[in-house]
Amino acid sequence: MIRRVGGYIKNEDSALLRGGELHLDALHLPCYASDPAASVRDCFPTSMAVAPFSKNPSQMTDAEIAQLKMPYARILEYLKPWMGRFILGVFIGIVAAAFNGVLIVGVSLIFQLVLDGGAKTLGTPVQLPVFGEVNLAQVLGMANDTPVGLGGVIIACACIPVLMFLNGFLEYLNKYCLAWVGTKMLFHIRSDVFRSVLRQSPAFFSHTKAGELMQTVFNQSRVAQSNAVQLVQLITNRPLTIVTILFVLFSQDWFFTLMSLVIFPLCLAPIIAIGRKVRKSGSREEKEVGTMMTTMHESFTGIRLVKGYAREEYEVKRFDKANAEMCRNMLRWTRAMELIGPIVESVASIGIAAGLVYFWVQERSASELIVLVMALTKIYPPAKELSKVNLLMQKTVYAVNKVVHLLEREADIKDLPGAPELPRIKGGVTFENVSFAYSKIDGSKLDKAAVTNVSMELSPGKFYALVGPSGAGKSTLFSLLLRFYDPDSGRVLMDGTDIRTVTQDSVRGNIGLVSQDTFLFHDTIRENIRYGRLNATEEEIIAAAKKAHAHDFIQAQQGGYNAIVGDSGCNLSGGQKQRLSIARAILRNAPILLLDEATSALDTETEKIIQEAIHVLSEGKTVIAIAHRLSTIMQADQIIVMRDGGVADIGSHDELLKKSELYQKLYSLQFHE
Repeated sequence: MIRRVGGYIKNEDSALLRGGELHLDALHLPCYASDPAASVRDCFPTSMAVAPFSKNPSQMTDAEIAQLKMPYARILEYLKPWMGRFILGVFIGIVAAAFNGVLIVGVSLIFQLVLDGGAKTLGTPVQLPVFGEVNLAQVLGMANDTPVGLGGVIIACACIPVLMFLNGFLEYLNKYCLAWVGTKMLFHIRSDVFRSVLRQSPAFFSHTKAGELMQTVFNQSRVAQSNAVQLVQLITNRPLTIVTILFVLFSQDWFFTLMSLVIFPLCLAPIIAIGRKVRKSGSREEKEVGTMMTTMHESFTGIRLVKGYAREEYEVKRFDKANAEMCRNMLRWTRAMELIGPIVESVASIGIAAGLVYFWVQERSASELIVLVMALTKIYPPAKELSKVNLLMQKTVYAVNKVVHLLEREADIKDLPGAPELPRIKGGVTFENVSFAYSKIDGSKLDKAAVTNVSMELSPGKFYALVGPSGAGKSTLFSLLLRFYDPDSGRVLMDGTDIRTVTQDSVRGNIGLVSQDTFLFHDTIRENIRYGRLNATEEEIIAAAKKAHAHDFIQAQQGGYNAIVGDSGCNLSGGQKQRLSIARAILRNAPILLLDEATSALDTETEKIIQEAIHVLSEGKTVIAIAHRLSTIMQADQIIVMRDGGVADIGSHDELLKKSELYQKLYSLQFHE
């Protein structure tokens, strides 16, 4: 239960806030500022206020995995748009199951007309399951003495493939309709899971393995879809198939049918035992696939480090460990699934053997026995498949819960309901008593804050620099300005607007970023530049490249602007990648420009080129730069010196050399010689 006490939200039940209080004044929420009597739900979305914490299935123990339940309501949301096709598929499955009875009756009739000497005339009575004794001549409206003849036999025998085709075609339509629905669901589930992952804050990605995310988005969603479709087919079609065939069999010879099935329960004991032994193998297999994906992703993205340290064999061993465990679980799973078949078939053969003895004693015709045995053999495939439902369900439940966990995970940073767009600003930035501490993997805050009570006002169109030792909080201020995180207390404002009251996209739309760690997509040079503004024309892209001093080297590439940069830009040098990053920022043309160590890893000649490009990029913008090389920021309008998460001094280069001991120390370390 969440209740309000004074200026606090107290939560007595929810795991989200249990044992803690959330101070409304510190959040500076518009609803609370304008109306102190506002309720909690006026300030927070319902899901944000009361959403329970859902544990990631990949972090569960085997005992916890065994207790997982199928979230039917969540899956039903994706089924609703295709409910008509789904119902049609289920209905066709029911018709296909019932048609098995028609098939048995038809085959019984044909066998009696053809085998054991056959019927000479249509008036000869035949004994059919369910219908009893039937006179075909009367049914067809013909004379009793009408001969069957060779033509009649050929027509009757030709009906067998027709009946088999109809039976198979109905099965095909059933599977196709359900697979069509499943494929549509898979598309939307994958899309929503991917969207849910992308809306998470950087804090989520810092605690989550990329390989496991890829495994969930691609493989777990596929497992959930394919297994769910298979389960629907099994549950809706197979039981009715068995009931239909048994009804026909009991109507023809109840004693034979009973004797054939009386020992069927004997196979249940080993099936149950096998199910208990390997029911966790499916979920373990999926967990190990996630580990393998993580190892591959890290090895491929860090291939230069792997090779530089000659760690190929070490990475192979990491991969093989997960690979071997996954293969063992796959083998257990396969052994369990395939062992069930021979057990059920052995039981069926005992029933057939007993039936042969029974027919010998009763001196009955072979045609009757053939029909009964054929009907019995049609029972066992669906019975065998139904026996796998429990094992299949275990794997499906784990996959579905893994997918749903990501679908329902609330983002740490969310827009307020109905938050407006921030229009293009002039470039003013204000940090107002901002404090922030990063979170641990369990969600609790670190004891030491990254920034504490930071206050500063940056005017539009000026150049500001952040300097200080590592860990001083410089990059954290960038992250707060980009709203990757929200401050624990205080506010960050753009042109006087609290960035938490407007949409995240509109905040970031007013910011351009050039970082030391330039990332390029495995795409053409053109598309990597266009990423700054997706609707940019070819002329604008080329103009941005020229301003970034990138046009000449682009033209020298084979393919020019169509050249592929390679994975993370591996086909380009560091300086070339940086110039493309600057071209991207120029194309974005945002009023605020963040430079994060943009030239620290470059040689002197390349640094000069980059500095010229940055000078062009910075014209008319509010520039905030993080730099360890003081030579790159000595001309800044204001230099902010940071230490231990706070602002130590602010001033120009000359002013700081006179009054700031820390700045003097940093300057002396770089320029003393």
